This record gives sequence, C-alpha cells and structure tokens, in this order.
Amino acid sequence: MIALVLGLLLIEGVLVLFSETSRVNARQTALFRLQDKGRIALGLIADDLRLAGRLPCGSRIRPLVFADALADHIVGTPAAANVPQGWPAATPYPLDRGIFISGNRCIGNACTPALASAQGLPPAGLAEGDRIPGTDMLTVRHLQGSGWAARADDPGSLCKDNKSVGPITIRKLPGDSLPAGFDASHVALLANCSNGEILAVAPHADTLQPIQGNFGAAACMAIDAQTRVFDLDAQLQTSVYYLAMKARAGVRDRGTAVLMRRMNGVTSEVVEGVERLDFRYSLVDSVGTAHWLTAAEVDHATASDGAQLQCGMSDGTVTRPCAWSDIDAVDISMLINTVEDLPADSSAHAFDYRYSVDGDQARPPQATMPVTGLPTGRMLRREFHSVVALGNLGA
Repeated sequence: MIALVLGLLLIEGVLVLFSETSRVNARQTALFRLQDKGRIALGLIADDLRLAGRLPCGSRIRPLVFADALADHIVGTPAAANVPQGWPAATPYPLDRGIFISGNRCIGNACTPALASAQGLPPAGLAEGDRIPGTDMLTVRHLQGSGWAARADDPGSLCKDNKSVGPITIRKLPGDSLPAGFDASHVALLANCSNGEILAVAPHADTLQPIQGNFGAAACMAIDAQTRVFDLDAQLQTSVYYLAMKARAGVRDRGTAVLMRRMNGVTSEVVEGVERLDFRYSLVDSVGTAHWLTAAEVDHATASDGAQLQCGMSDGTVTRPCAWSDIDAVDISMLINTVEDLPADSSAHAFDYRYSVDGDQARPPQATMPVTGLPTGRMLRREFHSVVALGNLGA
C-alpha cells in the first residue's frame, strides 16, 4: 500500500511537471510566432512607406500635369490628383505630392476622410470579409521599376518648334523589361532629376506621340542620362493597408483579424492576428513646431487641440494650411494576438496586455476587446511599434 501511494504521488508529480512544461512550451512558441508576425507586418508597411513618392534620382520635383482627368489614371482616384480649385484654364498645374500618402482615421464604422467607393474596400463589421471597426487605414503610392530611358530625335532635348515636347522614343538598354506598348488610354510620366511632366500620349511601337489636352501642350524638356519615361497607369503602385475578418476553422468558430494589403485593386493577406492598427503622422508647421497627428487632423489641418495648422511653401515666402504633402514620418502601432487559444492559466494576469494607444497601463481582456468588439479568447497579445521617416516626400 505504501509503495502504491508513493507511486501514485510520483506519477502525479510527473503529470504536473509535464503539464506545466507543455504550458510553458506553448506560451514560448506562441510568443515566437507573435514576434515573427510583428516583424513581417511592420517590415512590409515600412518598406512601402520608405518608397512613398519615389521619383527618378530620388528627387522631390513636382511634375507638371498636362493630362486631363489625372485622378482617373490612379487606382483609388485620389482627390489630390485633381486640378487645384480656381486654377487658370489651359495652364498645367504642379502635382500635389500628397497623392503618395494618405490615411483614414476610423472610429466605430465611420472614417475620416470618408472612404470613397473607388477604393473598393469592404464595409466595417465583424462578419467574414468585413473591415474591422475602429482600425485605421493607410494608402501609399510609389513608382515601380526604373522606367525606360527616353531618347529624342534632336540630341539633348525633347523639343518641337522650341516650345513643346516632340515624339518620345523609348531607348532599349540592356536589362530593360520593355512593355508591349503603352495602352492608348494611359498617361506617361517623363522625368529626370530636375523636371517632370505628366502627359497623354499616343503609342506607336516604341515611340510616344504627345497629345495636347485641356492644360496645354507639354513643354519642351531637356534630356540627360537620368531622363526616364513611365507608364503611370501601370507603374504607379497603390498599396492600401487595413484589417479584415477571416473565418478560421477550429478557432472556436470566432474567426480572426487579418492585416490585408490591397495593391492596385488586388487584395492579399499579410499576417493573421493583427487586431488593432493605428497610425499617426508627423509634420512641422510654419513656425517650426513639430506635431503628431491622426489622419483626421491632417485632413482638417488641425492640431490635437483644434488649432489650425499652417505650413510653409518650399520657397518660404507664403504659408498655407498643412496637408498630406507635409508629412515627414509615420508612427505605426499594431496589436497582434496568437490566434489560437493557449492552455488555461491560473495566474490572474496571465493574459494581460498593453497597447499604448489606449494608455500605458496593462489591462486584462474583457468579454470583448475595446474599440473593435472582437472576442478575446485565451490569447497572448503584444504591441508592435515603429516610426518610419519619409525621405522621398516634400511639398
């Protein structure tokens, strides 16, 4: 009897040790996966942000727009691509570099700026495929590839009658991936380190014939070794980041939140378990004060206290309301969970988490998560955070 009792006690101890070891291993594995998911998600968004506004030579030129209805040639038809209000007729306008970055601050189901149907995003909700309520969105644009070298019949310039751009020939260089030809409905970006023009063209094999629109004929432009031509419709990449619900078999039928990337209208999944997504944007106003703002504040050109923000023009002579083109850095915050439930834990604070957007204190999960209303489950949660400087943007 004594031996039996001792044997039972020994078996119980082994079972307790095995259970505790399994619980610790499950927790460590979950933390490792969390770290990996956070690295992937932050890395992808940061890479897109660093490319935002990229033009030849890394310059901050503002190409002159000669093409009609430019917004119709950009995925999502951004308002920043429209002709400025009150602009004189038959005069090209400088491209608002705010087209390269914008965001949406969402509270509940409503977002500021309001979502346009052209963005093709799902409605807010917790059903399969819905956009997670109360989570922000980010839109980033940049040119893909290096374009194609431009050549003119007149060496050194792309001029016709010394006034307007003449025929543009795509110069074939080793390693170039040449297009089958510009689509007749597309517009071209012709740019070098100092100048840029966006114009409608008629393609003929490897030659592009400029077409005059409502903003006049594209101006005569000198060419150099850095002069490149891009098919703007095809090569301007638009990436939209947001969170959506995804059904997941075996996870208590509750589904999971997923970070999505919609690139030129095609949506793909980045990582599972991202249940909060918040962005803040940095700019410096005309008096040199730095601000961190939400997308709604940038859109309204207001500080967090409601004061109107003025930013300086590049020549420093006048001021104007601050805008997306003034953003110089983006602060990314996301809360990521383990997706699967972990073994029960008797510790009172085993599943506590901290998300700085809600405050600095650690808090236990409730019946549903704050802001989003997502179910909690027995999941670990960790915040991932990064600040990315925007080297290619500028007013």
